[in-house]
Amino acid sequence: MELRGKTAIVTGGARRLGRAFTLALAERGANVVIHYSRSAGPAEAVCNEAEALGVQAITAQADFNQPVQAPRIVETAMKAFGRVDVLINSAAIFEEGDFMTTNIANWDRHFNINLKAPFLLSQAFARHVPEDGLAKIVNIADWRGLRPGTDHVAYTLTKAALLTLTQIMAQALAPRITVNALALGAILPPPGAGPEHMQALAQRIPLRRTGTPEDVVAALMLLLEGSDFITGSVILVDGGEHLG
Repeated sequence: MELRGKTAIVTGGARRLGRAFTLALAERGANVVIHYSRSAGPAEAVCNEAEALGVQAITAQADFNQPVQAPRIVETAMKAFGRVDVLINSAAIFEEGDFMTTNIANWDRHFNINLKAPFLLSQAFARHVPEDGLAKIVNIADWRGLRPGTDHVAYTLTKAALLTLTQIMAQALAPRITVNALALGAILPPPGAGPEHMQALAQRIPLRRTGTPEDVVAALMLLLEGSDFITGSVILVDGGEHLG
């Protein structure tokens, strides 16, 4: 797909990896819709950065803990640009909770934000892709969805379900829309963690380093620009961590 002139929606597009996705799309000439929940200031800042790259950019607020709000992002995009071509389901939460400590509130937050919202947003997105169109959805998942452990139970369940949903959507939305997933490993430290946190993680990764946003953007662009003949696939971007 040629991204120049297309419209891309990035959920959680104001911060961390979402910001990297937004700016990478803008650099390639795509107009961007930057979803945020509470980060209005960072969203406006990224919007300005994208516009400085010569594209049009807008922000769209939605609280994914109320997943019924998710489809309105597509309506915002359609009103501004009249088309939607790319959807990056990036927004997610990653909270502690093992089997015995995970409670209903923790479970519901994860399922609302990490699974229900991407599902409803993808439905709305698909309804606006013409029958003769070509569009792309990329879901941002986690290697834990393929190799679950006993930590982060609700989070892991949502990422495993997102990988299954990727395969379902790839079949349901073909041939108009390709749907793929990136299953990430250690890319950025959690908020508040220092370099020592990532250094410790690197010791259990076969490549002996953690990843970078550039590593993830490269994989994303393979799916968006590199081939229109990939769908229903999961690309692991984890330095081999899933092999442990």
